[in-house]
Amino acid sequence: MSTLPTQPAPVAAEQPLALLVLTSFFPESRRALRLAVELAQPLGARLVLVHLDQLALLNVEVPGPDSPEAARQLHEALQELADQQPVPTDLALINDQLPEALEALINEYYPALFVLGRPADDRADFDAGAAVLEVLRDARIPLLLVPEVYPGPAAPQHLAIAADTGPFALDAGAAPARQLLRQLLRQLPPARATVVTVAPTQADESCAEALEHVRRSGLLPAATPSPQVEGFYAQHPTEGLLQALAATGANWLLMLARRHGTLGELFHSSVTDALLARSPVPVLVLPAAEA
Repeated sequence: MSTLPTQPAPVAAEQPLALLVLTSFFPESRRALRLAVELAQPLGARLVLVHLDQLALLNVEVPGPDSPEAARQLHEALQELADQQPVPTDLALINDQLPEALEALINEYYPALFVLGRPADDRADFDAGAAVLEVLRDARIPLLLVPEVYPGPAAPQHLAIAADTGPFALDAGAAPARQLLRQLLRQLPPARATVVTVAPTQADESCAEALEHVRRSGLLPAATPSPQVEGFYAQHPTEGLLQALAATGANWLLMLARRHGTLGELFHSSVTDALLARSPVPVLVLPAAEA
């Protein structure tokens, strides 16, 4: 595992993007990896396959593998998986305490995105994914959660953007991370974008305000057609956003992880958790700050 550099090198304006992918040999991970490869090819991005030792979930000192032979076989199998990918791919094995190890990876690669698969069966083991989510919340790294059963294209063709009446600005941690995030969005402009709002009663002024905030934020690249706005009735944001996905036919959902507002604190609340668990399409969670 690489150590945390004391003085990270500055990031060039068009540095090749890096996508971190939580990796295992199980179905949700294989689906996430396929989507990450499809994203990486047109972007010219590098993949980093991140394998998490189950003991690292406990955030305790790991003395070493009980079976050196088993550890060797696992490393060889993961390296073979990395070598099979059609894009430049690194392998990172996390067998130290999770927060420090992920922080080191983030400072080494400056990832534009962390890609994570979600099992189709809600009874499946998602401990590794849940542990990584907790760390990413603190690190403010953009997250793409991919449902195992998602059948659609990798790139966002029709992007639904969950927004409210609060102005926002992208906030992906340090300046290099923000720069790479903007680069990723610029290189993957959706053909269509719809701003979606949720309210228990008709609130046209709120819809118009949410649309204006998205337009002013610089979130969408210039190549994207001007977004439209649609409102949905619901007492709870989760139900309204699921209705929005069904009604609009969007193939990606973008959520802004902010600390305030109607949809505020989504990254830390049951709203985000419910959408990450139930969305039929990939969910892109972007850290955002109050504008």
